[in-house]
Amino acid sequence: MNITDRQMEIIEASGRILASRGISALTIKNLASEIGFVESALYRHFKSKEDIIVLLIKYLYNNIESRFEPIIHQQGTNQDKLQQLFNSQFTFLSENPHFVVVALSDGLIDETDSIKNEVMKIFLYKMSVISHLFDDGLKQREWQTLLPPADLIHFLMGGFRLLMFKWKFSHFSFDLVKEGNHMIQQFFTMIQVKN
Repeated sequence: MNITDRQMEIIEASGRILASRGISALTIKNLASEIGFVESALYRHFKSKEDIIVLLIKYLYNNIESRFEPIIHQQGTNQDKLQQLFNSQFTFLSENPHFVVVALSDGLIDETDSIKNEVMKIFLYKMSVISHLFDDGLKQREWQTLLPPADLIHFLMGGFRLLMFKWKFSHFSFDLVKEGNHMIQQFFTMIQVKN
């Protein structure tokens, strides 16, 4: 993506406001104050608050895709790939907690259609990747379960979302990478093939 340094600064400041004060606090006035701009200077880079949020979500989509694709196409078991995908997410969010609001879609899906559509693109991409790896892992008998893959994915993604909420509400006070990887490992322990 072609994002200028100034646009990236605005996107990151927007993420900080969203994470700390919510969607209603993300105003051009608050954003200008956060980065030390006059309000008119923001309009040189973005036409509206909506444009800022849309670019923020597009940036995150590209970031996720650039981290996921090499993992998907490498050698290894589907379980290893899934664990690496989640570790990648936990690591990125741990280093960029101001983007957790997009991981939670907290308030964003109630905004405009263009924002909702961008959030859905991220959701659908992640679900497609995870579904493919789950289906392939079941075919290769990497794990066993009485539940359909869709239900397993539901539980896994629900666990991820719950952990993100806990982390946000604790003011990012615990080690997300450690706790997240523990959660994923415990999930796979439940469905591992017994020898």
